[in-house]
Parts: sequence; structure tokens; C-alpha cells
Amino acid sequence: MRITWVNHASFVLDAGAVRLICDPWFEGRSFNNGWSLLSPTKMTYEDFAGLTHIWFSHEHPDHFSPPNLKKIPEQIRRKLTVLFHETRDKRVVNVCKSLGFAVQELPDCKPFTMSPDFTVTCGINEMIDSWISISARGKTLLNLNDCIFAAPQELADLHRMSGKVDLLLSQFSYANWVGNPGDVETHRSHAARKRAAMTAQIKAIQPKQFIPFASYVSFCHRENFYLNDSVNRIGDIYNYLTNDLKQETIVLYPGDSWEVGSPQLSDDAIRNYETDFQNALKADPFTSPQVALVDLQRAMAELLIKCRAKNNPLLLKALPPSCVRVWDLGLDIEVSFRNGIRPVSGKTRDLALSSDSLLYCIKTDWGGETLKINGRFEAPAGGNSERFFRLFRVPQYNGYGSRLDLRFAAGKVIESLRREARN
Repeated sequence: MRITWVNHASFVLDAGAVRLICDPWFEGRSFNNGWSLLSPTKMTYEDFAGLTHIWFSHEHPDHFSPPNLKKIPEQIRRKLTVLFHETRDKRVVNVCKSLGFAVQELPDCKPFTMSPDFTVTCGINEMIDSWISISARGKTLLNLNDCIFAAPQELADLHRMSGKVDLLLSQFSYANWVGNPGDVETHRSHAARKRAAMTAQIKAIQPKQFIPFASYVSFCHRENFYLNDSVNRIGDIYNYLTNDLKQETIVLYPGDSWEVGSPQLSDDAIRNYETDFQNALKADPFTSPQVALVDLQRAMAELLIKCRAKNNPLLLKALPPSCVRVWDLGLDIEVSFRNGIRPVSGKTRDLALSSDSLLYCIKTDWGGETLKINGRFEAPAGGNSERFFRLFRVPQYNGYGSRLDLRFAAGKVIESLRREARN
């Protein structure tokens, strides 16, 4: 079982008859120009010719990147099979089929044999993410990616399902908004929380070797650049894992190749990542163009028509409006499913953001979720940012094949109560 490192959360697993790449994101900014890869990718699109399968953990663009997939030569795409967990909406599956890939949907938590010596088990986590356990050539690899496990029992169940794990891979730093500019202590607390989650996974799974990954990015926009101040640096994480946890840890840089189970010096990879991080801090942040108020109102009117056709109109109107400050337009607006967008004054602001970010929330099903991840906003004192995000959760749920109606609303209440009981 040999691994060749691609970038961020992506690597090629070579196990003889099966050569599988996980979550290829090769280039370009992600999350509405909020993230940039820390290091350059060495693998090329033509190199996909030597692979047999692609596995996507979830739909986030740093894991599933259609613009990158389209650059794989068409004749190569038609010889590759995509693995993805079963979903109701089939969005990822349909995109892959439209690009010419064969697709194999994986049932939740059920082993799927790909060759006599290669079996995968994929499990859904928090509705959108998934993990994968791969058993091949006498070894087991468990890729947790961005999965969040709210209760210790979930990790215990996963350990029991996977059995002895030779290699565990998991995210090592925060990848979302963690506070306003200047809230350094809050930023640091989120970094510490991510390290604690990684620690809990290692202690529960007890892997022989561990690869920290899925955090090799920088916040690259002028509106979120400050979030780089407290991210977990790979050198610090490596020292913590090896010295404090006594966990054998492997750090791989794009282009590195390594046999699972063998020793590996990580010094060069860590130095390279630190150099790339310093270069990212010196780079000029990306900026976005201004969007006129009339264009925001027109886009919101279109969203209202779409959402009213897919959801209970009375429940839509019952959702409280949200007052937001649009930085670059210099005005406050109210956003609601009752009146769309209209300028207001004297109201408590729930959120502050740019017109570009607001337009992205309106025009894409996943816009609200993207905003939480790219961190291109601020939460004013006294406001309630959840009022804003609740509005844009509606098109997100619709994209997953759910409808805002009385049954759905009751189900979300029950789900929330269950989550509180687990915690």
C-alpha cells in the first residue's frame, strides 16, 4: 500500500489493481475566492491516466472541484470510476456522469469489494461529509477528512467497525470563520479545539501511524486574511503529536511517495510547508468587485420565486428577517423571504459583509454555508448571525432534496434535541 501525496486532502493510494485518488483539488481559489492552496500541486491532469478510481468525501469545493475535473482529458475521464456515498439529491453523481466518469455509489457503512484484495467502507457524517475505510494488502487506512464526531461513542463505533487501523488521516486546523478581526483569543481557542478533536480521534482509533492533512490552505481574501493569524501550523502539530502524544506521525509534501508502515522523515516536508505559509502571508490578498444594490434585489427576487415553489410559503414568511451591513455599499439592508431586500436604518445588525459575498449567498444553494467556511464576514455586537444563516439554509436544504414544510420543521427540532442530549 503506497501513498503519493497530491495536495491538501488529496493523495493517490496504490494497491496493485486499484489506484485510487482521494479528493483531488489541484489549483484555483475555493469557497468564493476565500481559500487558496498553500503549496503548488505537482501531479498533472494527464497523470490521471495511471489511476482507476476517484473518491470524493463530500461536495465542498476543496474536495470536489468540477473546474479541475473538467481539465482531465475526456478520454481519460471515461476510463475512471468515481466512488461517492449514496445521496438523495445525486448532485455529485450527476455532475460526474455528465463529465463522462463511471460512477459507483457506496451504501452507508457497508463494505464494498473492488478487487479480491481491496475493500472500502464509506460512512456519512453530519449529512454532507463522509469517511472511508480501505482494507488492502493486509493493511487498513481510515480517512476521516473533515468529519466531525460530536460524541465519543461515535468514534468508538467507528473504531469497532474499522478494526485495527494502520494509518489514520484527519484535519488538523480550523477551516471556517472563528471570530472577528482582533478576536485573537477566540481564534486560538478554535485552533485548540481542532487540535483536541484530532487528539480524541487518535486516542479512540489508536492508529499505528497518523497523517495530519486537509488544512494546507491559506485564507486569501482581503476580508478573511486575518484568520491566518492563529491557524495550527504543521510543525507545531507534528511536535505535539510526536512528543506529547507519542504518535508516529507522517507529514508528506506534494510529490512525496511513501509506503504505509515504513518510517518516514518529515523534516523537509514541514520546512517546505512553513516556507509556503510565509509566502502566503506576504502575498497580496484577493479583492472582489462591488455589486450594485439593484442587482442584489433582482437576484433575491429570483430566489424568492424559486424558494416559494419548493417550500411552504407560510413557513418561509415566518422566518425572521435579518439586518446586515453591506460594507462596500455603505448601507444597512433587511433580508427576508417576505420582502426580499430593502434598505433600512436604525436596526440592530446581525451581520456585516461585502456585496459580493451577499450575492454569492443569494445565487448559490450553498452560499450561506460557503460564507461560514470562508469567513468573509463579521458578527456585530448585539446581533444574531444565525438569523441570517437560517434564511440561506433553506436553498441549501432544497439542494439536498429536502423541503421546508411542517414535517421537515418538526424533524429539525427533534434532530436538535437529540444532538443536545448526546452532548
